Amino acid sequence: MARVVGLPRLQQLYRRFVGLDIDKAKASLILDVAEKKLIDLFEVAAERARMEGREEVKLRDLPLTKGLRETMERYEREREKLQDPRLDPAPIVEVLERPLSGLSMDEELREKLPVITATVLLLIGYIIKHVDPGARKPSKEDIERAKRILDLTL
Repeated sequence: MARVVGLPRLQQLYRRFVGLDIDKAKASLILDVAEKKLIDLFEVAAERARMEGREEVKLRDLPLTKGLRETMERYEREREKLQDPRLDPAPIVEVLERPLSGLSMDEELREKLPVITATVLLLIGYIIKHVDPGARKPSKEDIERAKRILDLTL
């Protein structure tokens, strides 16, 4: 199965945006959690589109909380300041094919996919840093704790 982002790119994101060093095993765990959350968000979006009789999922269908939208805006500001390249949307679309099951995405949503994905990936790191501001290398338990928090909130 495709991953939304490669391991070296995820490691770079975590160093630049969160200040965490993650090894290959931790990066893989973080990708598992983030991809599951993305799939959850898009399952809800697909359900909303179908309920409205549409075959196209729109950005407004995603259950983006105020906190998630603010974190997306924070990421975009920091990405521009750091001149960090956008994530490639192709592998993201591939991961989301199953929850969309035959529905298409409108252009606005496609344009936001890299930002939404990067935000969900970074949320795990932000949670780890918030719980333990001195953390430099997250443990498996740190990632599990962040997953449980995301499960409760997203």
